[in-house]
Amino acid sequence: MTRKPRRCWSKSIGERGHRVRLYEPRTGGPIMRSVFIDGKEDRKSLRTRDKGLAIQQAYQLLSALVTNERAFDEQSVTLGVLTALYLQGPMHLSKTARTQREEGAMLRRVVAFLGPTRNVQSLSESDVRRYALARRKGDQSIVRTRLGTPVRNRTVEADLEMLRRALNWATRERTPVGRRLITENPLFGVRLPAELNPRRPVLTHDVFQQLLKVAGRVHPLLRLALTIAEGTGRRLSAWRNLRWDDIDFRNGTIHWRAETDKQGHEQVVPMSEAVHVALAKARRAQGAIGSRAVFPAPKDAERPCSRYLFDAWLRRAFQLAGVTREPAMLWHALRRKWATERKGYPVKDVMQAGGWRDEATLVASYQHADPDTVRRVVLHPTQRLVSSRTHNKTHNGG
Repeated sequence: MTRKPRRCWSKSIGERGHRVRLYEPRTGGPIMRSVFIDGKEDRKSLRTRDKGLAIQQAYQLLSALVTNERAFDEQSVTLGVLTALYLQGPMHLSKTARTQREEGAMLRRVVAFLGPTRNVQSLSESDVRRYALARRKGDQSIVRTRLGTPVRNRTVEADLEMLRRALNWATRERTPVGRRLITENPLFGVRLPAELNPRRPVLTHDVFQQLLKVAGRVHPLLRLALTIAEGTGRRLSAWRNLRWDDIDFRNGTIHWRAETDKQGHEQVVPMSEAVHVALAKARRAQGAIGSRAVFPAPKDAERPCSRYLFDAWLRRAFQLAGVTREPAMLWHALRRKWATERKGYPVKDVMQAGGWRDEATLVASYQHADPDTVRRVVLHPTQRLVSSRTHNKTHNGG
């Protein structure tokens, strides 16, 4: 069977009026770039075969073209140009790789639906409503999903909030001569679809104990993961990337590094006795020190386990424990458990201990009402102490 010859690679960035074309003049050869300036085509070899590097240079050139005073005016800022500039801006690139991928995907979805050549100043509330209707129906022109699969308002809101964030950035970004990319955010004041009944399940202490009992049957690291997640209240991305040099056994503290935190927040926080004991036992078993991962991947001990592997382990533990898992009940349910059990403490201290930077997010999304506290509020309105049950579990690391 005759193999078809590989086609030369090419990619266009931007749109009509502001477009940079990348292409291979021959298969596997150095990448060329082509751009029209003042009606004349300018071609140049980028002297590299690295497609990623070539795309990065193309975005930089596109940014220079758009912000050049000769070519720039506010009417030239389209959604395509906004996306290209925002995704290559230092504010976006300073975020973690995972956040960059997620934000890029959300922004591109909205732009693909509204049109990359659409002028940003022409956006209105009607565009928000049109996108929300199409996204909720699983419109295949927006996202690859089974036809008719419902999409919740929270997902729609996240996409549109990403667009609004990029528009806010554009109002602050200036050209080399000091002019703003856009003077105002056209979606300012527009209400985005909100989830009336968001899925934020909280893992109960009884279920946590059942998961601990079966953790060893799933994987030796799962029990340690459950203990740390429940005892620290941290995000999965933070604790799965722990290294042994982050653990200070002498002072009983954990160093939470900025590069593994969603908000880039660096802290040194005390650890509970249960977490201390579990980590000490794991270090003796692994015989590892220094920059080695606390949760080494099965196939590469130099790297931490992936979040998908942890999710798979936790799902298996639910099955073995015979516990019905609610939708969206994975590791974040332990973070909500941790926050809910500490409602009696000052919010500032809970934020510091658990790694939150926004008080509203902690109170609205993580601390949930529980029957015991509701009962005390009704029957003992003057009592503001932490319940003995919560207090004991907190200090026992349970």
